[in-house]
Amino acid sequence: MPALLTRDHDQDLKRRIVNFLHQRHVPSLRGINVLVRDGVVTMRGVVDSFYHKQLCLNCCQRVAGVVQLNDEIEVA
Repeated sequence: MPALLTRDHDQDLKRRIVNFLHQRHVPSLRGINVLVRDGVVTMRGVVDSFYHKQLCLNCCQRVAGVVQLNDEIEVA
């Protein structure tokens, strides 16, 4: 796939993941940094509980187009 199309796809995927996280109405999920490259998603940040970490990861896995998920989320 040409680089421009890949970049557009990655930006769209990131937008959909961030929107999905914001819809959970959990403040700590809004601070998660989402990086996407070629469908590989890396999530970084700090959340308040292990439950919120699992919620974040499960939300990301539900978004179509995620090829792989790298978990770099810490629990405070």
